[in-house]
Amino acid sequence: MSASIQGVSFSYHSDPDAVGSAHVVGVEEITLDFPPGSCTLVTGASGSGKSTILKLLNGLIPALYKGELAGTTLVLGQETTKTDIQHLGRCAGMVFQNPRSQFFTSTVLEELAFASENAGDEPKVIADRIADVLNWWGIESLKDRKLAELSGGELQLVACGAAMAGPQKILLLDEPTSNLSPAAIDAFTDVIRKLKDDGWTLVIAEHRVYPLNGIADRAVVMAEGRVVRDTSGAQFFAMPDEERRALGLRTLTKPESLAGACGAENQSGVRATNLRFSYGKHRVLDIPEFVIPAGSVVALTGANGAGKSTLARTLIGLAQAEKGSQIWFGDKQCNRAWRQKLSQLVMQDVNRQLFAESVAAEVTLGNGVVSEERVAGLLADLGLAGLEDRHPMTLSGGQKQRLVIANALASDAQLYVFDEPTSGVDYQHLIAISSQIRALAALGKSVLVISHDLEFINEVADHQACLAPIEAGGEQVTWIR
Repeated sequence: MSASIQGVSFSYHSDPDAVGSAHVVGVEEITLDFPPGSCTLVTGASGSGKSTILKLLNGLIPALYKGELAGTTLVLGQETTKTDIQHLGRCAGMVFQNPRSQFFTSTVLEELAFASENAGDEPKVIADRIADVLNWWGIESLKDRKLAELSGGELQLVACGAAMAGPQKILLLDEPTSNLSPAAIDAFTDVIRKLKDDGWTLVIAEHRVYPLNGIADRAVVMAEGRVVRDTSGAQFFAMPDEERRALGLRTLTKPESLAGACGAENQSGVRATNLRFSYGKHRVLDIPEFVIPAGSVVALTGANGAGKSTLARTLIGLAQAEKGSQIWFGDKQCNRAWRQKLSQLVMQDVNRQLFAESVAAEVTLGNGVVSEERVAGLLADLGLAGLEDRHPMTLSGGQKQRLVIANALASDAQLYVFDEPTSGVDYQHLIAISSQIRALAALGKSVLVISHDLEFINEVADHQACLAPIEAGGEQVTWIR
């Protein structure tokens, strides 16, 4: 057996720095085996215990995450509580929900070599491994790039490469497709299929499950820390829609873009003309016109690294557009400072936007006076009721995502930008987020949603535009509807 979890229960301390803090259930009495060469999908609602399973398998629980642990976890026959965590890292590679949290260097090549160099592996062995992972993940073109310059999706692919650039044959992946474009997801599934055929043991925690249809041997559904369904992959993907929704799961089949009238005819709202932006001498954006109508939601899609987040940052004034670019809010041309005051942004990496000591305080931070009723309503609508006193950094990835969205919704902005707002989000909360964003549009706000998530886009967007890399030539923006 590559790995097994035997009768394990684990509860996190709600505040790791506080003596006698309350416990937050991670998993309860779970038993799972992971045979060599198998691919196991672990899914379920946000906060149900998916990430906890992965942290048990790589020894981060209990080495780094403190709490109450019972039961036994074995990796390659070794009990994780009695094995050095550095050795466990050579047994099982891990890709975290937020890939930025696991990087230690500044360039792609340095990151791919980092773990092996620290383990003292031979230079020739390291070079051969790096060549293999660059080829496996299709990131040869990124090898000389700085990590700080990469998009969220590109960072995820680099993290996948780094996790398998050692001697390990077990790969643990936490929401690996959350920031990937449809084309990148197709490439990802090809790699997963090849790794499985090559004998790797794969454990993948995901909300976006459809890419693993035909690949996963087994599907484990979690709820409130317990295993509520443990079936074959074939049985799981044959599940009726009604049963799937009752379990709070995302679509089991690949969604398609909705048809509709192309472009945004209403020119009111937020409008950019002759929009250009460059990183040094490298031009990224050259867009004659881009409109986000008042009272509408525009979804922006496109390949990883095309410049979607850069476009958003330029619109709201966090990045400096080139001379000659004009950005209008209503009938007023606005400079960067004004655009920043009139805009709200939910970033791709929400950990960068959590500053308060409690969930309730996070909702009001930077928003002036917000009534207790408004805070309670937002937390209830986004599935965060009962967590008011929790520290934001103790929440699951999906819960953090919804908390930052709650903070944005509590503001009174003219332009709202949501960058991959459904990464790490289950079906129930996808619908809740969609409803809240639609409510903003109903108030006459302009809303830009950057997303690769077609299930979400079809639920929330009035218009959909695709941004192409400037290197592709021709018009950068193509309106799909």
